[in-house]
Amino acid sequence: MDGNLASLDIAALDAAMPATIPHMLRERVDQTPEREAFVFFDHGITVSYSELDDQVRRVAGGLLELGVRKGTHVALMMPNVIEFPVTWFAIAWIGAVTVQLNPKFTGRELDYALNDADVDFLVIDAEALSSLEAMEMRSERLPDSNIIVCNDDSGVGAAHVAWETLLACAALSREPRAGVTSDDVIAIIYSSGTTGFPKGCMLDHRYWLQIATSALICQDGHTPRNSLIYEPMFYIQGNAIMIASLLTNATIYCPKRPSISKFFDWVQRYQIDYCAFPVPAVHVMEDYPPEVCASLKWVHAWYFHSDGLQRLEERYDVIARDSYAMTENGVCLYVPVDRPDLAVRGSVGVPAPWREIRIVGDDGNDVADGEIGEVWTAGPGHLHGYYHKTAANRDSFRGKWFRTGDLMRREADGGYYLVGRMKDMIKRSGENISAAEVEGCLSSLPGVLMAAVISVPDAIRGEEVKAYVQLGPGLGRDDLTPSQILAHCAENLAAFKLPRYLAYVDAFPMTAGNDKVSKPKLTEAVEDLTIGAFDRIDKVWR
Repeated sequence: MDGNLASLDIAALDAAMPATIPHMLRERVDQTPEREAFVFFDHGITVSYSELDDQVRRVAGGLLELGVRKGTHVALMMPNVIEFPVTWFAIAWIGAVTVQLNPKFTGRELDYALNDADVDFLVIDAEALSSLEAMEMRSERLPDSNIIVCNDDSGVGAAHVAWETLLACAALSREPRAGVTSDDVIAIIYSSGTTGFPKGCMLDHRYWLQIATSALICQDGHTPRNSLIYEPMFYIQGNAIMIASLLTNATIYCPKRPSISKFFDWVQRYQIDYCAFPVPAVHVMEDYPPEVCASLKWVHAWYFHSDGLQRLEERYDVIARDSYAMTENGVCLYVPVDRPDLAVRGSVGVPAPWREIRIVGDDGNDVADGEIGEVWTAGPGHLHGYYHKTAANRDSFRGKWFRTGDLMRREADGGYYLVGRMKDMIKRSGENISAAEVEGCLSSLPGVLMAAVISVPDAIRGEEVKAYVQLGPGLGRDDLTPSQILAHCAENLAAFKLPRYLAYVDAFPMTAGNDKVSKPKLTEAVEDLTIGAFDRIDKVWR
């Protein structure tokens, strides 16, 4: 697909897009029935397109026998296992709604999510059953007979339905079912958010097909053959890469869990040409010879800082591009292959197909180029709304426009540049400080693997800046001292943006997709955020 927006025929793209996810699967299976669709190499499982089709329609038949119907909410709580895509597509085949949950959720988190989403059935991996048992507010609408357990070798879920019994059922018809349409909600995915409980985004068939098509357009003609889903499949990124890969009849390789130490071996062993390149891998890629990634052709490069993207491209002769997307609105901006100038300047790109973009000031009017405002997006393929969240829906939409809560500016080069979250701004003595900007500065210092910046209440200045840093392997705070880190900040940031407090962490708690630091979890149950940190002003460890 051509990534040049000027040459894109949106009407033709619309006409070529399958009507629904089941229609997409039917077309792809008929195209290459014997080609490998999924390889779960850690589990020793390979499934061809025809086998995937058969399993999907059998599990769909089994779910129907249990009582799942169009519109029924079925939660999936599984790691990267073959049961996830098979069940996901089976639910779509029926016209039911998938509620995609992190298998690491605790009982408390399940109390919220399963009840908030009105879940009627739960498909859960045996390893996550302890969290189910820890629930205190399990609804009567979710009895044991509506719980389906996968990979239960030890029999701990004997009181529930075994997933294998679904696979033994008679397959539904090869033709997608009538009555399932492109604007039917197919999934509820909880956005991580910055504060409070997450909100369930209602996403339809069009959303997934459009985000996958946009991911292919970004690649400007590259057709994935061997894809790697490094990230969890239950999250938007892994899900989108899955559908984009199936749209080109690629083979999808999936590990049991992410591993930076194994990532390069996977790329070389399975001749991966398309994936998302993990940010932590950039910090260790010089430890691996260039030939290990010789097969890579195009990669997603999300949240790269400093010169990471340029180093990646030069070392592996690969095209790496950033984009701007949210769970709520899919791909909104992308850096075209023929705009390396935007890539090296840190832009998140130009408007993607089907997307209208505004940068809006506090007065509700568009701001001039170079000025910072909130990103508003419009076009097909947005969320239908947040499930059961009337107030959030009222606050998030202005007519056709969705308010993202992200701050951005548009420059004269036509590129858009992400500044940070509106709720991730620190106001110190009347000055607005972008946490993302300070994090980018910290991450550009050799030896810093990852950084996170938050606000700390201050009686004099209102808020102060606190930075957390994770150092590279084998490094400690005596190797990269607070003085060295703060000196680097002083060279690259205005004085009012300098962190007052600096803390070291061994690892960061991450959001569901392992793509961003979970700041709520980082500060959860911490009464005094200054304790354990170095104080730049008083020059002491608190």
